Amino acid sequence: MPRISYVDPATIDDPELRAAIEQARLHGTPRPESQAVRAHSPEVLRTFSRFWAATFREGVLDHKLKELCRLYVSKTVECSYCGGQRSEAARMLGLEESAVDELLVFDSSDAFDEREKVALRYTRAIAWNPDEADDALWADLHRHFDETELVELGSFIALTSGQQRWIKTLGIGHREVLGDTDAGLAATGQTGH
Repeated sequence: MPRISYVDPATIDDPELRAAIEQARLHGTPRPESQAVRAHSPEVLRTFSRFWAATFREGVLDHKLKELCRLYVSKTVECSYCGGQRSEAARMLGLEESAVDELLVFDSSDAFDEREKVALRYTRAIAWNPDEADDALWADLHRHFDETELVELGSFIALTSGQQRWIKTLGIGHREVLGDTDAGLAATGQTGH
């Protein structure tokens, strides 16, 4: 049982909020359960969904790269609910589970190119160790990304880091809301909690 109840999607009248829940059902990341919790505060669901769309699904950066950063946060936060999700768009762009399996050792892994490693170092600095964002990291970041990309990626990492820490406390699980789809679920069968 989740620590905060799910809002029944059938009771949501606002078209934008219904669309946010349906987007989660069809595409995952986020999945319907976390959106159904956010629906207790319609403005939170609305704002989160808009920000998520702007920084994760849309934007200027390669979506696969953003998914790698999201999954790095999931693995380091140890949120099995978030870590059990996959972006369908990133899968179509070629993200493979073998790379996901290497995320915690990305620095020494051959699964990532230099740009991805720099983005993952940026992710680690934002989520865990701001002191790591030294002159050397910033020089690497500016070599691989323009400032628009850095703002998008940094904002997305900050959002996903905080959200995943919060979601981990909720005790939610996959397929508990609109469980008719596996969209956005990892093949490993992780369920959450």
